[in-house]
Amino acid sequence: MIDTHEHEKKQFKRLFQQQGIDRFDSRLLVLEAFLKLEHHVTINDLVAQLEEDKAHLEKGFVLSSMELLYKFGFATKIEFEDKETQYEHRHLGLHHDHMVCTKCGMILEFKDEALEKQQLIVAEAYGFHMLQHKMEIYGICSNCLKDRSPLVPLHKAKKGEKLIVKELEAGKNMQLRISSMGLKIGDLIEIVSTGFGGQVVIANGDNRMVLGKGMAEKVMVQLFNQSVEQDRDIEGNKDFGEPPQETLLLSRMKSGQEGIVRKVAGEGVLRRRLLEMGINRGTAIYVEKYAPLKDPIEIVVKGYHMSLRVEEAANILVEKIGFKNRKNE
Repeated sequence: MIDTHEHEKKQFKRLFQQQGIDRFDSRLLVLEAFLKLEHHVTINDLVAQLEEDKAHLEKGFVLSSMELLYKFGFATKIEFEDKETQYEHRHLGLHHDHMVCTKCGMILEFKDEALEKQQLIVAEAYGFHMLQHKMEIYGICSNCLKDRSPLVPLHKAKKGEKLIVKELEAGKNMQLRISSMGLKIGDLIEIVSTGFGGQVVIANGDNRMVLGKGMAEKVMVQLFNQSVEQDRDIEGNKDFGEPPQETLLLSRMKSGQEGIVRKVAGEGVLRRRLLEMGINRGTAIYVEKYAPLKDPIEIVVKGYHMSLRVEEAANILVEKIGFKNRKNE
């Protein structure tokens, strides 16, 4: 990223000097501190970095400088739900979206070409000319899910979660009250909202229900695995009436074969790394060759050549397998 950062500094000097921005040298220090931080940063993060760089600048000045960087297109301002305003680098021509863990606050950047194309198709279908967009997916990251108990009381579930009612740890009278509301074991429910003195609002089908904290503590739920259900639909192709496609783990594909990524598995850091490499569902992937000892695998994704260990490739499921002679392209 060094060349990119130097390019950003040159443009900064040209634009800020042309516009006659005050305290130019100090604002350049803010830019340099910002470029050192390769993550989403708050004003407090920048002040801490500047202190580390022996640059003592007041917080209000750092904020005004970041607003100028945002105005001139050097930074993107991000305002996630219930979070302090954050900034990230804006390198021209590059776009990505975000997944935000509502439990630990982790932010995952991702880019999915199939999703980008689908957004254009949808906009065109409605006669809409899209200028820009952003996607923020809120949920729970794999690390937090791994630490989570299989069963949790309903009042501890997060807004937006889909859950299966598994147990009612209540006496006979409480069970009758819950049953009279239309809630029973095996129901698929969604958390509409929480709070309000411990109350939980849920959706059971097209019905809303309000459970007090005491009642919600007695209802034990399990996370509904949406990806499993989605895969079942795909395997049967219920919506499209197509026969199931041949699938194969990337680690078992041969040199010269290509296909479409159907699923990316793996835990935590590994899955995040694969997604950040551009290996997303719907992406075309081509096996260029294997190393002499059959590890690693050389692949091509979105025009980029990269290597994967065989054990890493075993987490990627590919469909529509075929051979293609790329030398003639």
